Amino acid sequence: MKPIFALMIFLISMAIAQDSQNYITVYNDNLGLVKQIRTVEVDLNNPVIKFKDVAASLIPTSVHLNSLTDSKSFEILEQNFEYDLASADRILQKYIDHEVSLILESGELITGTLMSIAGRSYVLNTDNGLRILPANDKMQISVSKLPEGLITRPTLIWQVAGAKNKSQKLEVSYLTNNISWKAEYVGVLSEKDDQIDVGAWVNIDNQSGATYENAQLKLVAGDIHRAAQPMDLQRRTMTMEASKGAQGFEEKEFFEYHLYTLQRPTTVKDKQIKQISLFPNTTVASNKKYVFDASKNATQVEVQVVFVNKKEAGLGVPLPKGIFRIYKQDGKNLEFIGEDRINHTPRNEEVSLTIGNAFDIIGEKTITDRKKLSKTSEQQTIEIEIRNNKEKDDVKVEVVEQFYYPFWKIENSSFPYEKKSANKVEFTVPAKANGKATLNYQVTFSW
Repeated sequence: MKPIFALMIFLISMAIAQDSQNYITVYNDNLGLVKQIRTVEVDLNNPVIKFKDVAASLIPTSVHLNSLTDSKSFEILEQNFEYDLASADRILQKYIDHEVSLILESGELITGTLMSIAGRSYVLNTDNGLRILPANDKMQISVSKLPEGLITRPTLIWQVAGAKNKSQKLEVSYLTNNISWKAEYVGVLSEKDDQIDVGAWVNIDNQSGATYENAQLKLVAGDIHRAAQPMDLQRRTMTMEASKGAQGFEEKEFFEYHLYTLQRPTTVKDKQIKQISLFPNTTVASNKKYVFDASKNATQVEVQVVFVNKKEAGLGVPLPKGIFRIYKQDGKNLEFIGEDRINHTPRNEEVSLTIGNAFDIIGEKTITDRKKLSKTSEQQTIEIEIRNNKEKDDVKVEVVEQFYYPFWKIENSSFPYEKKSANKVEFTVPAKANGKATLNYQVTFSW
């Protein structure tokens, strides 16, 4: 390529980049805020402005247009959102009662007035009478032009007044549905289960009907209140981007949420799931817990990985809600051992991940005695057996008991307990390898 042509292409690309600027803020709940700055030419005698390539899922009542060129005199008289997009079905529907031409698989040309396209058949009124032709992929249909009212891309149209300059630098912003983001976490557990190497990705799912080229991207972590319920999203394609250091996200508090701003422009394509690194991998102190709660499962003991989101422990950053997947090394291979979903977790709070049920540890709860003390009270004797079938490892199991009476009192417990809430207590029960331990206690309920 000759230097002069390379320079021309560079200058053209710079002009295009300066001509259109994209900003997009994505929320967790299927919502995005789009701001675009474009320079357009306006016919001062017929001041109608058209913005193409806007999101098909935009909320029309949220649109705001502002002239950065004639801000004092610029006035919007009328706004329209055109989204009746051209497709084979829509074109043919518009051509009912109009002339079309059909070329059959045999090569026969049939011209006539299209009467109906219902039931996978075309009904044509021809010079030789009505023809009913079953539709198939090898049939060709020809029409004279694109019907009035159909467009090829979603378009915002404004009728304005007060524009004094032909060249207008305009700022348009709007909310759109069908775009959202979520966090995905990957943790690799150490050999002794006392550390976890944590990485995080942002998944941006754009089904809004528009592509945002070289956009400044922001993400809002938090549950904002909306009048409408979010819609289910369909999956399309996926891309991944690693972002490190100054090129990654910068986090700060914003109102009652947390705002993440990507420190470089990125393109968010329509029908795409984009993944960007949220923060670099870090090692966090963790521990493994066994939990038995008979109200959830009569025999299974849950395995949990727990860590505190503190800087001293190795993390200490706000964690947006998302799925947390845990892996562990088996020799040279990394194996998946479970996953859980976390809510928005601020700094200094505990993260507890339930990753599965212990294969070798069984719990069993039995009410061995029940006495009616009065019309409004009862005493129960409870036995909970923990059986540890591991060959080498001693374990401690947190036994959770849920009480559903207004008043209760524990008596004669064989292991100490801790009251966690008005109706929840926890016992710590140690069990030797290839052994069992039995928790016995009495509880009096009153109502």
